[in-house]
Amino acid sequence: MTGQDLTPLLLDALGKRIDDPAAMALSEAIGKKPFKSATPNNRYVAVARKLGLEAWTSMHIKNRSYWPYRKEGRVWVTWLSYAFLYPNYRGSLPAGFDWQMDDAALNARFERRVEGVNQAVRFTLPLPRKGLKAKAELGSDGRPAHLLLSVMEERNYATIHPESSPGHNVEDGFFAAWCALNGILREGRLEAGCFDALHARRITPLAFFSTVLAGLLWEADVKPEYDSFCHAYMNRLMDPDEATALHDVRQIFGEKNYWRKAGEPITEDAWPNYDRIALRYTQRLEQWRRGEISSRVDWAGEITLPR
Repeated sequence: MTGQDLTPLLLDALGKRIDDPAAMALSEAIGKKPFKSATPNNRYVAVARKLGLEAWTSMHIKNRSYWPYRKEGRVWVTWLSYAFLYPNYRGSLPAGFDWQMDDAALNARFERRVEGVNQAVRFTLPLPRKGLKAKAELGSDGRPAHLLLSVMEERNYATIHPESSPGHNVEDGFFAAWCALNGILREGRLEAGCFDALHARRITPLAFFSTVLAGLLWEADVKPEYDSFCHAYMNRLMDPDEATALHDVRQIFGEKNYWRKAGEPITEDAWPNYDRIALRYTQRLEQWRRGEISSRVDWAGEITLPR
């Protein structure tokens, strides 16, 4: 174990490959063996309880700089993606943050949000460095339970995974095309020629999604005011649950292509099929604007903590 300030080493290592000298220096400093490669179903964590530190690796980071996940030989390329710091951590902390601060003190300095299905109270702290974020979560005693330092990620609404079958993302292509045609995407996200081809239907929705958008429809692609709607609708995080993409696809097409059995007819990547569901997308957005449906994970109000 070490008595040195581990924060500079940690900030240098986050976002680096596990075989990078910065990651190897961190593992050595906390008295651990080199970080292990992650797999699609597992992450690796190096736990140093006496130091108040956990360091986690991942081969799947939702960030364009790390996407798509990939192999080199038989091993998945793995990154040091995030770390949890706990109150016994003795390294340097973000400016203005202290483990003894209560809800009111934290709220006076940092943005306060109620996030996640478990309605955790979290505070967004200053960026530790470019490409990283920091969040403190309040514990049941009204003090910070932990501090999360992680690679900056984006919310993903629809993604074509490297190993997926082409037909699995037809419905995602419909939503991506609807976003483009209805002013949901950020200004400048599409070149004029690409939008014209889509508007004139010279390209199918899935072809547009897979080529023009490179198979990604993420947070940075849409105007900020539509983020919560897209995130909740596409990821089954809407209240009520029935007002989400999966349920709408099943109601209109019978099933999402991903879940169809071999030999079953699939929903074709065709404009008549787009027209069938585009009306539902518009209906859901209007319901969102009227407050008839809402996200289950984007609370910004108060919450009563257990005593």
